[in-house]
Amino acid sequence: MKNRAAILAVALSIAFGDFVSAQLMYAWTCEELFSKSDFVVIAEPISATHDTEERTILSELDPSVPAIGVVTDFQTLLVLKGQKQDRFVLHHYRLPQSDVAIINGPVLVKFNPGHNEYLLFLVRERDGRFAPVAGQAHPGVFSVKQLSETGY
Repeated sequence: MKNRAAILAVALSIAFGDFVSAQLMYAWTCEELFSKSDFVVIAEPISATHDTEERTILSELDPSVPAIGVVTDFQTLLVLKGQKQDRFVLHHYRLPQSDVAIINGPVLVKFNPGHNEYLLFLVRERDGRFAPVAGQAHPGVFSVKQLSETGY
């Protein structure tokens, strides 16, 4: 009986192995996020996200995924690290088609102005905008966290 279960498990994993995948990603600690960030802030979006002319490939993913550059303006509520500023621009990405789900795809972020507050771990880009410190492929996993009244 045990042999049958093992044979069945092997057969299923061979048969469906192409459908099962997982992306390896580095698990950032809070200390690493904080130390590698130029700007750590609690902030809220004050404008809807809007597209830039930028078109790129999120090559950090396997397979690579096409993406469109976007920016969102934020109002600073509390600066935890970095130079104090009332507003800043977050540079991030969206998928070309918002209604398409990608299995094992990127964990991108989307913002709507309002009463949502976020904890953001950011690095300054050359043009003065900020970007997620842990990279653009999965900002919603480590670099950008929505805060709630019930906790982090």
